[in-house]
Amino acid sequence: MRGHALAMILTLGSHDLFLDIFDAAPVLDLHPGEVLIHAGTKADQVFNILNGMVMAHRTGSDGRRQILSFLVRNNFVGLTSTDDYFFTVEAVVETRVAICSRSALMERLNNDPAAERTYLNMLHRVLEDAYDLVYSLGQRTAIERLAVFLLYLRYWHRICENIVDDQDAHLNRVTLPMKREDIADFLGLKKETVSRGFRQLEERALIHRDEHSHVSILNLPALRELAGIRDFASPRHLSANLQP
Repeated sequence: MRGHALAMILTLGSHDLFLDIFDAAPVLDLHPGEVLIHAGTKADQVFNILNGMVMAHRTGSDGRRQILSFLVRNNFVGLTSTDDYFFTVEAVVETRVAICSRSALMERLNNDPAAERTYLNMLHRVLEDAYDLVYSLGQRTAIERLAVFLLYLRYWHRICENIVDDQDAHLNRVTLPMKREDIADFLGLKKETVSRGFRQLEERALIHRDEHSHVSILNLPALRELAGIRDFASPRHLSANLQP
């Protein structure tokens, strides 16, 4: 379920030619908690996140929610292989998105082979993301999953800000605008376990919680060792100017 849903939530690169469909597109401003996409509604639009953060999630018949991803600037969401959306997307913070019809995207791809190729390349990255997610979170303890989560946010901060140097100090101040319940539903943990895990990371001197919504990474090598990965996402996402 999780990997299939991620295939519908696409990460854009700076050279994805079809991005020009959003050049003159209308924009929508969302408040925290406001829903952009409702599961079960007609999938006739696609969206590019201009700033802010949204989260995509699904809720089972038993009422349990699984957050599939947190999406930030230059993430593309809304395309499915079905007529209806099968996931819900809502704003975590104040967020602005550009809106384009699904038919306009399809027409753009049909009429431009180069744009279609970059689109297919993006789909390949999405498939790699699905494998990467399973690898990064599978078979790990609660505290290891939290380490992965912090690296995930650090990685996206690096991509969004186009920071070349992996050792740039700004990367080690991580913003956590989501609720503890949201982190728990992303990592498959209980809220109390998330809070306890952050406290344990702090006791190990790996992080320091500056405020409720900020964490400073104090020992990046040790955090990566605990997570079992160098970063949350595969380095093939990094551009030629963003080598790890």
